[in-house]
Amino acid sequence: MKTSISLIGLLLVLCVVLTAGCLGGNNDSANNTTDDNNSLFFLNAPEPIDAPADTAMYRGNVTNISVADDTIIITLEQVKGTNFGAPKMNFAITESSRTNFDVDDFADDLIGRYVEVYYGPAADGTVADPATVIVANLRPDASATVYNGEIINVTPETDISGAISRGETVYIEVEIGENDTMVFICNADTKFYMNMADVTVGTQVNILGHYIVALSFPPQNTAFEFRLYSSAE
Repeated sequence: MKTSISLIGLLLVLCVVLTAGCLGGNNDSANNTTDDNNSLFFLNAPEPIDAPADTAMYRGNVTNISVADDTIIITLEQVKGTNFGAPKMNFAITESSRTNFDVDDFADDLIGRYVEVYYGPAADGTVADPATVIVANLRPDASATVYNGEIINVTPETDISGAISRGETVYIEVEIGENDTMVFICNADTKFYMNMADVTVGTQVNILGHYIVALSFPPQNTAFEFRLYSSAE
């Protein structure tokens, strides 16, 4: 009996994961590169390291890895809909860098992975190339967590920031593909990197969500971040 229950539980988890992958709003093959052997990596994503103070952040898929003077250099390319300042950036992982993954173990398995980097500008305000990594987090795959689309419904319709500050839940329904919509659940933990007045029907948005999607109609997801959609290449 226990074996049957465990098998049913595993099948349910796989159904949820497959739903997340199918409904992912970021399916541009030029920006999302994964391999068949690691397509379920996001089930075991490491816990991220907290963002250091006074640092800049960049997220992107790893497109290149090289080693120079015992320093690992990774190239990140931002995915469709996001804009972190440049289409691509190079980062150096040094001995002082903190990562939520073992660099040696993942050195040959980072291509196509979605990585979040925190780095600091130089004293004169410029950014070195490569920029030195302060913290790097291996995140769940972008193909299952980054969504782009148009807001088609908001509940409540007004005083969204007020509702969130009072501990209420806000539901934002987004059309993420032809005939596909998803409801994003927003609360005090959701970060809005956009004017709250733009959280309204008709706005094109970019969302960082959870890799697990509730099998409802329409599907529901927890929103971590909301941004205006960027068409920057």
